[in-house]
Amino acid sequence: MKSTLKKVSEIVAKANDSFYNQFDNVDTLMGIMDKNLRNQGMKADAITIDCIAQNKKIVVLIHDDKPDTIQIALGSKEGDIYSSVEYALNELSEAVIIDIMETNFVSQENHTG
Repeated sequence: MKSTLKKVSEIVAKANDSFYNQFDNVDTLMGIMDKNLRNQGMKADAITIDCIAQNKKIVVLIHDDKPDTIQIALGSKEGDIYSSVEYALNELSEAVIIDIMETNFVSQENHTG
């Protein structure tokens, strides 16, 4: 596993754990795609966070040609992408990922602050 993928996946894993501790009624599933995209001809690695019950997915992309930039795409489990934002690698933190997860996976009635 590449060092950037390892670093980012550790941030996402910690964020996922913290998110679950705060919102234990929202189940998420984290995955690492370090070969799938490359087999499809895309020079990138990805970490996915799925919320199966809501048919939503967050994809954190690490492109080989932009090693200092992380792309975060929001979409559905089927692969539809609704929006995408880029972050500098050094701006990515557990808090950023938790905020994205809350925004996309937590309905207002489940949000406790």
